[in-house]
Order: sequence, then structure tokens, then C-alpha cells
Amino acid sequence: MDNVIESKRLAEVNKFLKLDFNSAEFQDIVELAAQLCDKPVALITLLDDESNWFKVKFGTDIDVMPKETSFCQYGIQQNDLLIIADTKKDVRFVHNPLVNEAPHLRFYAGAPLTLNNGLKLGTLCLFDQKPNTLTTLQQKTLTILARQATFLMELQMSRIQLQQQIQEIEAKNDSLNKIALLQSHQIRQPLTTLMGLVNLVKEDSESVDENWLQMFERATNNFDKTIYDIVAESIGSKDLRAIRFNKMVEEIEDCAILLLDENGTVENWNKGAAKIKGYASSEVIGKNFSIFYTAEDVKNKRPNKLIKKAEKLGVARDEGWRLRKDGSKFWGSVVITAIHNDHHKVIGFTKLTRDLTNIKEAEEEKLISADMYHLMAEQISKFIRVGGWEINLENNTLSWTSMTKKIHEVPQEYVPDVNTALNFYKEGSSRINISEAIKQAIETGKGWDLELEIITEKGKEVKVRAIGKSNYKDGNCNRVYGIFLEIS
Repeated sequence: MDNVIESKRLAEVNKFLKLDFNSAEFQDIVELAAQLCDKPVALITLLDDESNWFKVKFGTDIDVMPKETSFCQYGIQQNDLLIIADTKKDVRFVHNPLVNEAPHLRFYAGAPLTLNNGLKLGTLCLFDQKPNTLTTLQQKTLTILARQATFLMELQMSRIQLQQQIQEIEAKNDSLNKIALLQSHQIRQPLTTLMGLVNLVKEDSESVDENWLQMFERATNNFDKTIYDIVAESIGSKDLRAIRFNKMVEEIEDCAILLLDENGTVENWNKGAAKIKGYASSEVIGKNFSIFYTAEDVKNKRPNKLIKKAEKLGVARDEGWRLRKDGSKFWGSVVITAIHNDHHKVIGFTKLTRDLTNIKEAEEEKLISADMYHLMAEQISKFIRVGGWEINLENNTLSWTSMTKKIHEVPQEYVPDVNTALNFYKEGSSRINISEAIKQAIETGKGWDLELEIITEKGKEVKVRAIGKSNYKDGNCNRVYGIFLEIS
């Protein structure tokens, strides 16, 4: 690897090693990687010049290993997945103690964690103690989750840097306020000199000769320099709202982030929006965000309804087909959040869109099951507490995704039961409505979209949105499934 590039890579690694990796989102990624790829160990690693740091772990308690024995030193040398089906058949690992001694590693797969600048921090990797492989779908899944892990890391780093910049600016503003009196004195002193010279002439006490002109020129130049210095120093007090937007979102490419006014007109957007939607900023700013919606959605006033919902509830979430500039479609997961002024009046909105086309197409082509789709969509839509569920009527079993369990405040090892799950719904209209909805779905195939209340395992009252559908096989309902969103 080029020494200059490696030096830059190590500098980035040292920065990201300081991040807090204890958030649930990172842990969800490694657990999903292990579960969906059917491997016992999954890690998010960062590789510096001496060590391979295991920052997020599933299936092991080890925190760090020497770089010279690491598999990830090879994983970061390529742009795509590195898969080693059997380490004993790979010359790079013939004498590696991790292969020949405990833990006797025989399989490795690593997807590089590549920043927007192209530098690789480490990998999202999998291990097994027996020779193994990954299906095409599992390879695609690991790559998607690696991108998501990198996005989360860059987002967290952007937040830290933004906060530091805001603190620096606010500190500078405090300093500027403290020296305001000194600045006013700086202005008054040369200005008083100028006014005195002018008054001398007006009172006929001094004639306008060469000496007077020289004194006036010096006083004018001093006054001009004072004003210039003060203005230059005050430029640091920029609009914090612009800094918050530009520094936070401008460089993010995996997610489209737009700033809308109160009517849905686009005021600003980031590189991710240009990448996903295909427009240049000059082609979009000043236009209503409905240009990204299909003709059918516009006819049904879907964009306007989402704006109204966000204005009323504070946030509106949606999924559906969206349009790029060239007319092609992508499956977008959208979160629209209202922005309020000091008087709680809505003055605009932020709109966050993720492109989930790859996962949607895989689900539609039956490459992955419905519950796997919801697991992946749950992780990628990390800003939304939305889970999946499914009732298999053929064997009378109920399954919940990880987020559904979190919303119900039950342990991850909790196994839901078809006969008792309805007891989580609050007695009264909520329990009656969901019971009737499930009955109608089974008997008539009618789906539902209801706002209900549940009582969690810990006794907390939570408002949820339950969406359900049914599936028929040979004329009989064989399963009921749907999604479960917390809207409290």
C-alpha cells in the first residue's frame, strides 16, 4: 500500500477509534450480519499500524489482536468482499496461530469499511471454526451492512465535529461581545479626529492646505483600517443554522437530506440527494418536493398529506416508489420532520430519504423471506422504531423482529405466543380493534392500518401504528404479517 495513502488511512483510523461504539445501532449490525449470514462470530474492526481493534463484537469477548496475525489486513486491500472458504488452503495463513492454534479459525469473510474519501478503516467481518461459504444473497447483505456501519460512523463523527465547531463559534461570539466596548472606542477615536479636523475648517480656524489634507488622509486611513479589522474579526459570527446544515449533511452521500420551507419547497440539500435523485441543486432548489413523486402519488396528494401529517404530529414516515430525474424509479424510505420556531410555529421541514431498492427487489423476487426483509429494513431505517411480525397459521406460531421486541420491552430471547400476544394491547378499543382486524384478515383477506395503544412488559403505555396483511395459498389463509411502528 502506498505510504502516503497508508499515512492518511492511519490518521483517519486514529480519529474514529475515539468514537463511542456502544450504541444499539452498531450492535444490531453485527448481530444481523451473524444471523443473516449464519456465522457464529461477527465483528466491526478498526486496523491501525499495530493492532486490529474489535470495536463491536458478536460471538467473542476479545477486544484487540496484533495486526500481523489479523485477517482484516488483507480485507482492507480490496474494494469488495474478501472470502476465505478454508484458511488451511490459503498460503497467507499457513503459519497463522489463529488457524493452527485456538480458536482454530477456518473461515473468514470481510467487507471493508470505506469512507467517502476512499480510505478504509477496517472491516465488518465474519468467522467460523469450520470451512464455509456465503451465498450470493449473504454476500450482498454483508456489503449493505458494511456500508450502513460506515455511514453510522461518519454520521457520529460529523456530529462530534459539528459540536466542536459550534462551541468554538459560540466561544468566539462571547469574546466578540466582551470586546464590543473596545471596538466602539476604536471607532470613536479616529472618527473624533476626523470630525475635529472638519470643524476646524468650518469654523475658519484652519485653512485647507497641504498639511491639513495630509492629516485628514491619515485620519481617514486609520478609520478605514479600524473598520476593516473589526469587520474581518466579526466574520466568524456566521449563521449557526447554515453551519449546522452544511457541516452536518453536505458530505453525506448514502442518504438524501433536504431542507424544505413550510410549503414543501426545497431550500437546500446535500450530495446524497443529488446522487440518489439525479438532479443538480440548481434544478431543484425553489421547486416543490412533489417532483420526486409518481404521477399517481401527486394525483392522490400524497406529498401534501405527508407535509400536513408532519406539521400535525411532528414527523411523518413513508415508503414507496420515487422518481429520479431520468424517470427511473427507486424504493424510498422517507422521514419528514417539522422544524419549529421559538413560538412552536412550523417554519419548515427536514426530509430524509434512503434508497432501499436493492432490498425491496430482493424481497419481491423471493430471494429473502419477509421477516428477513423487515429485519434489514429495520436496521437501515434506524431513525424509525419499526419492527416486523408474522403469524404462521399452518403451525400456529408467531415471530417478532428485534425491534418489535424492543417496543414491547421484552428480552431478545423472548418467544411470543399467538394466544397471549393480544394481551399486550390495552384493554378496550385497542384490543377489540386488533382482534377484529386479524379475524377479518384471515376470513376475508382484508388488511388493516390502525393506531392503537399497548402496555409493554414493563408497564409503559405506548402508542403504536399496526399495519397488517394476509397471504392465501390454495384458497386458504396460511399467514398474517405486517409491521409495527412506535409513534409515541
